[in-house]
Amino acid sequence: MSVLRPTGLATAAVRSRPSALAGTFAALVLTATVVTACVALTVSASTAPPGAGPAARAQLAELSDMGIAFSQMMAYLGIFVIGQAMALAVAQRHRESALLRAIGAEPRQVRRMVAVEALGAALAALPVGYGLGALLGRFWLDGLSAHGMAPDGVSFRLGWQSPVTTASVLLVCAQLGGLIGGWRASRARPSAALAETLVQGGERAGTVRGTASLVALTGAVAMTVVAAAGPAEDAGEVIPAVVFAHLLAIGLAGPWIGRCTVALCAPVLRAFGGAPGELAEAGTRVRVRRLSAAITPVALVTAFGVTQVASFAGSGEGAGDWGAVFGTLLYVGFAGLVAANTLVMLTLERLREFSLLRAVGAERHQIVRTVAAEGAIVTVAGVGAGVAAGCAVMLPLGTRVGAPLSGVPVWAWPAVALCGAVLVGVSSGAPLLRMLRVRPMDGLTRHSS
Repeated sequence: MSVLRPTGLATAAVRSRPSALAGTFAALVLTATVVTACVALTVSASTAPPGAGPAARAQLAELSDMGIAFSQMMAYLGIFVIGQAMALAVAQRHRESALLRAIGAEPRQVRRMVAVEALGAALAALPVGYGLGALLGRFWLDGLSAHGMAPDGVSFRLGWQSPVTTASVLLVCAQLGGLIGGWRASRARPSAALAETLVQGGERAGTVRGTASLVALTGAVAMTVVAAAGPAEDAGEVIPAVVFAHLLAIGLAGPWIGRCTVALCAPVLRAFGGAPGELAEAGTRVRVRRLSAAITPVALVTAFGVTQVASFAGSGEGAGDWGAVFGTLLYVGFAGLVAANTLVMLTLERLREFSLLRAVGAERHQIVRTVAAEGAIVTVAGVGAGVAAGCAVMLPLGTRVGAPLSGVPVWAWPAVALCGAVLVGVSSGAPLLRMLRVRPMDGLTRHSS
């Protein structure tokens, strides 16, 4: 049957739930944009302008090193966030995958379907991200030149390295994400297609994931110890990689972090949240695996924010160093957009749930309060995990690079928490307002889009 061919399956899946692929597409575009800009900076700094002296060549060497470091870090982050977005998009179609299994699709066909989806999304995102990356890279280089951090006469060049590197990163990230998502989708039981009351994200995390989280945490601690024992001049260069290692452990341990946070917040929600608070506590408890998908990107933003604030406070650079500020905005902005994209995806998948609540008598303001209470749980878990990761890295390494956590202003800590709360609130609330305009009966009979 043609419907069981991978291309046909992928096309039908995208048409049935376009919002899921849209989230993956957005993550791919963001990654392509930043990777293109970073590689373009390296390419532009590889050729000295005519008559450049030793000082200018030294500046170009620093710019080249900066571009390479950013490119490597963005490649790691790209694998992380695209893999998560792709796995989430596939997980949102768990019942559809089970239905395909029920009508005769083999596991390998489901895996190939997901691989085709990932390839199509990467190919579609590549030209968009490449164009935006060219604009971002030119703005970056112009800003460096205007602030005396790049020699006069250096020209912006994309070279052949930019499209090749960006395409390679996108394809590898998309296929790795598709591999993870496809493996889970191919294991969907055909009987799940008949379970109308199946809770999305209610599956318990297995022992494999638990073991992997412990291994990742052990590796992150080992990297921190090695970096703290190594030369001080090398510690600053490895801080982003060490932060990423801790975030990988947080991502794998997300279900357990979510479960602990729900237990911590439950007494407060029951005492002061009323019926919406109790509903939020019960809902997040049974959807704890989905909750982990929201915790990780919020922790990503927070951890990078903590490390960069500590670096600024310790070095005294402040806002005067344009390159440092732009680099911080690049990391935190990328992480923030990824977090917003994930939270929007998680909210959009709940159209049927919210419509059912309204059909049985829930008011719009009650649903809004319920989502706000759930957002508070996500904020506590994500910001808490991110602060823990940032402190775990900067406590042993911050002093060695001249950026101790003791130098961070007191106001910075509540500011980080407030930023996390605003990110979660806006990203969850914006799609919710649109979904509440859908009539309950219509929402019960169609997918989110």
